[in-house]
Amino acid sequence: MKKIALAGLTLSLLIFSGCSQKNPEIDMDKSGSTTVSTADQKVSDISGVDANTMHSQNMQNAQNAIESMIANLESKTAKVFFDFDKYVVREDMQPVVATNAQIFNSTDAQAFSIKVEGNSDEWGTDEYNYALGLKRAKSVKDSLVAQGVAGERIMMVSYGESNPTCKESNKTCWAQNRRAEFKLLP
Repeated sequence: MKKIALAGLTLSLLIFSGCSQKNPEIDMDKSGSTTVSTADQKVSDISGVDANTMHSQNMQNAQNAIESMIANLESKTAKVFFDFDKYVVREDMQPVVATNAQIFNSTDAQAFSIKVEGNSDEWGTDEYNYALGLKRAKSVKDSLVAQGVAGERIMMVSYGESNPTCKESNKTCWAQNRRAEFKLLP
């Protein structure tokens, strides 16, 4: 009988004490406007700055910081170039893949997904070039995974011949278009 009474008392204390009162950081009301937490409101009362404005500025600053970090990391990556009608990563491009893998494995880049964009020159049909671009992206992805980059972070896309960096019709230009590039995504 004492155990039942003790269990009932414990249960009633849990029910009556419940969770501590919590205020959400952001809450959308039915009109679509945002409300801010009590802490933000107190800061705004002291500083004289509107809490919604302060929250919007903080969100914009965070977005700008992420975009800046992505741009910085992408500027450090290098393109991987391929031979005509080939999708195997050339031996001279292996150090480029290794350097890119180090960048993608760095602490700053761990939060981002990686998009590998496969491209080709204008030779061949559209279908063939899209398939070749995808094979190039897959080859680079496999090389990155071999270097320790998590495969689930990497997505592939092929642009075929539709995304040239050079539009002249000569061997130098075509060589520039046979490539894989990298984009980081939040």
